Parts: sequence; C-alpha cells; structure tokens
Amino acid sequence: MFHRRSTEFDPRTSAIVGHLRAVEKELGGIGNGAGRRASASASAAVYQIADALSPVLKAIEERLRTGQRLAVDEVVSLSNEAVNTGARIGNDALERIAAQARHRPLVTLAVAVGVGILIGIAGRRR
Repeated sequence: MFHRRSTEFDPRTSAIVGHLRAVEKELGGIGNGAGRRASASASAAVYQIADALSPVLKAIEERLRTGQRLAVDEVVSLSNEAVNTGARIGNDALERIAAQARHRPLVTLAVAVGVGILIGIAGRRR
C-alpha cells in the first residue's frame, strides 16, 4: 500500500531542477538590470520633462509680471485721476462758498455761528 520513497531523485529530475534554478537566476538578473535601466530611463524622462516645462513656466511667469506691472500702472493712473477729481470738486465747492459769502455775508455768518454752536453742544456731551 505505502511505497517507500527513495531518498534520491531520478538524475533527470535533478538536472531539470538545476536548469530551473539557473533560469530563475538568469531571470532575476534580467529583472534587476531592467529595473535599473527603467529607473535610469525614468530619471532621464523627468529631466527631459523639466527641460521642456522650464521655458513654458518662464513664459507664464513673464506674462504674470507684465500683467502685474500693467495693473500697478492702471491703479496709479486711476488714483491720480481720483485725486485730481477730488481736488477739482473741492475747489468748486470752496469757490461756491466764497461766492455765497460775498453775496450774502449775514447768512454765511449765521450758518457759521450755528455750526459752531452744534459743535460746542456735541463736544459737551462727551
């Protein structure tokens, strides 16, 4: 029923096992070499991508800087315009007040006294 197992394998089996181990070692060496080559290729690809993207990123940076300069110039222009407009409106108001004071000095004096009284009352409450 039970057969004894021979401690030695058939010589052909041992030869096959030896060949399989040799093939396994060869495939392992090929895999390691391929991994190193793939790593080197990936590293080279990264450098190529970086070299390709560098001019594009520099162009984008230059466009942003140009846009920033244009925006600053526009803000300066608008602020100068606002200052000039404010000065013109203030001068117009001052001229109107001066003209009214020349034409109606008593009314102007009464308004000035009234404003002074209001300021005095507001100052006392604090």
